[in-house]
Amino acid sequence: PGKLMDAVRRLRGGLVGLRKPRAALGAAAAAAAAWTLEIATTMIALAAFHLPHGVAPAMAVLFGVNLALAIPAPPANLGNFELGAGFALVALGGQNDQAAAFALGYHALQILPTLLGGALFLPRFRRRQLAAAAHVAAHPSEVEDIRAFPPAQAARVPGVPAEVSRRLAGVPRGYACWFEGGAPIIRPALWEVERGSVTLAATDGHPRAGTPGALVVESHHSFRPSLMVGACVRGTFGGGADRSAIAERYAIDLSAVPAAFELRPERVTSWRGFAISTSVPRSARKLRVAEG
Repeated sequence: PGKLMDAVRRLRGGLVGLRKPRAALGAAAAAAAAWTLEIATTMIALAAFHLPHGVAPAMAVLFGVNLALAIPAPPANLGNFELGAGFALVALGGQNDQAAAFALGYHALQILPTLLGGALFLPRFRRRQLAAAAHVAAHPSEVEDIRAFPPAQAARVPGVPAEVSRRLAGVPRGYACWFEGGAPIIRPALWEVERGSVTLAATDGHPRAGTPGALVVESHHSFRPSLMVGACVRGTFGGGADRSAIAERYAIDLSAVPAAFELRPERVTSWRGFAISTSVPRSARKLRVAEG
């Protein structure tokens, strides 16, 4: 039952975008355009090798390639790509040597532009890295304060699976996110949750009431990304909030707590490794019922 519910939550999370018809239609149109371009490219490649180059052969080649890519493969899908394309052509009645030549050429058509583009832009990217390192060295005050936060008592992130909630309960550092002057702001923050009410105290800055924003809490693993868990609580910031709950959670003096503000949760996205789920917390559902 637990695994089944996790699967249902992941499915619901993946279908969240369908609640907005405009977004769903845009995604469908983009996917159709991408596949149309892929089919057209395959047809041109088939014609270049003097092979049948109608829509059906091109779709058959793409089907064979994507089927072969399901098998674990080395970088750039070397071998699998050629296997899928060549097998599709042979199944359509092509000769083995023609199929092999086309598969190699078609794969080169796919990866060589990317390799050449990367080689051209790599020096520029490297120069930007050096410039950024020089800027940080010259302006150390702009670097985020990464001093350790004080230990914190357990706090339950609302609207997340039990395992994610357990892993995040004792994480002291959260991140407050909001927009200010059209620019995104991300600040380390103390955080607390009581009865579904989220309170934040950012180390710097204060969002205006009514501003959309989020609290992000993560627990990383040093060597295995698949064991990383986290949650993003999205909602709207309210006015100032009592700092005593945060002071109690972190066992610090009230005077050491920055200005606190409330975040009214509207939607929560959580992740555990590569499994992602989205839900609406109970407090948001109650608010919608009251407003409705």
